[in-house]
Amino acid sequence: MEAKVAAYGLARHGFLLLLISLVGNFLPTHVAEAQGSENCLPDLGFVVECDLGSLLMSDIQSVGSHNSYKLAIPEAELELIRQFNPRSAITLDYSHIGLNEQLELGLRQLELDILYDPEGGRYAMPLLPKLTSGDGQVKFDSSEMLEPGFKVLHAQDLDVRSSCATWIKCLTQIRDWSDANPRHIPLLIMFNAKEGGSAYPGTIDALRFTPQAYDQLEAEILSVFPIARIITPDEVRRGRATLREAVLELGWPSLEESLGRVFFALDEGKEKVELYLGENHSAQGKLIFPNSVSETAEHAAYFTLNSPMRDQVRIKEAVSAGFIVRTRADANTLEARENNTEPRDAAFRSGAQYISTDYYVPRKEFSDYSVKLPGGFAARCTPVKRVLLGNTCLALSSD
Repeated sequence: MEAKVAAYGLARHGFLLLLISLVGNFLPTHVAEAQGSENCLPDLGFVVECDLGSLLMSDIQSVGSHNSYKLAIPEAELELIRQFNPRSAITLDYSHIGLNEQLELGLRQLELDILYDPEGGRYAMPLLPKLTSGDGQVKFDSSEMLEPGFKVLHAQDLDVRSSCATWIKCLTQIRDWSDANPRHIPLLIMFNAKEGGSAYPGTIDALRFTPQAYDQLEAEILSVFPIARIITPDEVRRGRATLREAVLELGWPSLEESLGRVFFALDEGKEKVELYLGENHSAQGKLIFPNSVSETAEHAAYFTLNSPMRDQVRIKEAVSAGFIVRTRADANTLEARENNTEPRDAAFRSGAQYISTDYYVPRKEFSDYSVKLPGGFAARCTPVKRVLLGNTCLALSSD
């Protein structure tokens, strides 16, 4: 991953973009008319014929959502947060439509926060809804919180409202959409394993994740998705000694064999990654790709690098080498409030395959800020490795 390789690739990219502009007016009329052909891939908006055999799943860039399940905090509850910590009230003031609606809009990466609840009911009576209960207030529905199993919410007691309150329910919604749209590009389902407490008085701690908890988590995944629908570390390894070696030498699976499938990523730091992996340093036998702690780790394959401006070079080099990266176009509602498009534009330039946002549609009381791919399609060639010319994804040479 040398800097000169990236520089050459960018120069090559510029040349091909110029070529596109020169030949665009000479494409035959039937190209536009052929859109929707059964040979085409709707997510990419390809026309005429789609030769997917030469494309890897890591050659594609798409947009996803941050904390995809999150519903708005009712104003009375948000006011209590504001009184305790005004900045937190600002950063928590965002929400999302349902997972199915997001997927229908073209989002191809979803993020869930999960809490361990083996006995059930631990998070069924959250503090802020209880403090603000009364006439005219938004009631908290605890019905899905009582059974044992992993729960999906942002912060116990404080930011607790979700469009799908359990891990199984969220995954079932995703699976059902995927069943109905079997030619979608691979969906990245990433998650945080939430633990610990809050400085807000009167809150309870989220339970720690243990090796047994991760076993139960994988069991819940397999209760929803058959293993054939999941792209696993073992599949990517293809018999190589380490996951990293396989990704660098063989690459990720082809786009064609990845269509209609999902893969999971544990978005956590070194301590939780090592706990999940145990002795399986290359994620042998695991369902989930751990966030790579470094480019030299045996399990290196997937990276969360959330600062596209600070980490621009690192992201480009990681993508060029063959790794998959998720980054963020915005955070804490700030870019939308200021209509600041610099991080968004940097995220697209970086080549990161999955770009997360809270604003796939603009929040008009803030600004016109939004994050979407040109043409309104769900995916495109990642600009670090590929460029779309006509109906073909061309590789950017690094010779």
